[in-house]
Amino acid sequence: MKQAVVASFIMFGFTVYAQQLPQFRQFILTPSVYNPAAMAFHKQSSISLSGRWQMSGFGYEPRTLVLHGQTLLKKKVKTIYNPGSRIQRDYTPVEKKKKFVLRHFVGGQVVSDDYGAFRFLDVNGNYALNLSLNSDWKATLGLRAGIRNNVFLPNQGVVLNVLDPELVYSGGDATYDALLNGNQRSLNFSGSLGFGLNNKRWFFSVATMHGVIPQFLLQKQNYLDPRLHWNASLGYNIPTSSGLEIHPAFLVKKMGAAPYSFEFSTLVTINYLFWAGVNYHHGASAGVMAGMEVSGNLKIGYAIDFITNRLNQFTNGGHEIFLRYGF
Repeated sequence: MKQAVVASFIMFGFTVYAQQLPQFRQFILTPSVYNPAAMAFHKQSSISLSGRWQMSGFGYEPRTLVLHGQTLLKKKVKTIYNPGSRIQRDYTPVEKKKKFVLRHFVGGQVVSDDYGAFRFLDVNGNYALNLSLNSDWKATLGLRAGIRNNVFLPNQGVVLNVLDPELVYSGGDATYDALLNGNQRSLNFSGSLGFGLNNKRWFFSVATMHGVIPQFLLQKQNYLDPRLHWNASLGYNIPTSSGLEIHPAFLVKKMGAAPYSFEFSTLVTINYLFWAGVNYHHGASAGVMAGMEVSGNLKIGYAIDFITNRLNQFTNGGHEIFLRYGF
């Protein structure tokens, strides 16, 4: 059963494309997409799939897919037998309590992007080192490293004639001409470094990606500019006596000279089986989300949002799915 579910996730993952910078509205459920250190926020081994179709109906709109998994590396507990004993029984030695407990998380992430004439496929491995600071707080360092394959599709990036829009393009746009004359495929190194801090109520996450990653030995196109990106998030868990848990969270993202991106989400969990919430992306969109635990291991969620700026008259909003299978 587990093999069949994993195979289904992988096959579905290769049929959808993604976007360069994740814009998922259910980011509370998938913190490791933004920060490899956030794998330590959820100890359960799992494989997850998040797919998003932004600005549907606009034309050449961004379509985003992330397939990622993680597991906690555990030490095998040895069972000791005494051959001289008349009655055998399992004996598990009691480990001494350590002041500092280290936990190691490993995982992987595949991101696919389709945004107009540009596409990429990003394949990474993830690692996180989790340290118990005391009986309550834990700190985590995370690292992500991999390779990105970039593609430019000229047939989906045709521009108008510089002199007469009614005529066929005949050159004159320096940027577009450079794209046509250059190699339309290239490889780049990709990576991310993150830090996380959490306990049973709070979590804090900050991470950087791209930036000054050395690009030696790999081809780099002039239309690729892997500038430094960073993001930070803060969340809190509010349990109630009625079986409800409220999870407000805040996410901020920044890239180069681009303006800050601010998102706020609140998720309400009902008896660990159902969840529903709202999301607001400042100056961009607002939406709702809902999901449920289908079985003991499988979770599914859906989110829809509507544009809150002038683009609203040209698009039908965005749609997003979330699937997770735990082991």
